[in-house]
Amino acid sequence: MRTVAECKERAEECRRLANLGADRRDWGHFEEMAQTWDMLARQKQERLRWKTAALADRFRNVLFLSDIAPKAPAEADNNEKAA
Repeated sequence: MRTVAECKERAEECRRLANLGADRRDWGHFEEMAQTWDMLARQKQERLRWKTAALADRFRNVLFLSDIAPKAPAEADNNEKAA
C-alpha cells in the first residue's frame, strides 16, 4: 500500500512526463494519471484523518483519566493532614 507522499510523488512524475511529451494525446494521458494519483493521495489523507480521530476518541477517556489519576491521591493526603 502506498503512502500519501508516494502518491504525490507519482502525480508530480506524471506531470513532468506530460511536459516532456510532444504529442497532445500523451500529455492528456499523463495529466489524467496525475489527477488520479492526486485523488488517491487525498483519499489516503482523509482515511488517515478518520483513523486518527477514531483512535483519539477511543482513548480520550484513558488519556484524561491518566492525567488526573496521580493528582487525586495527593489531594486526599493533603486533606487528611489539614484535618
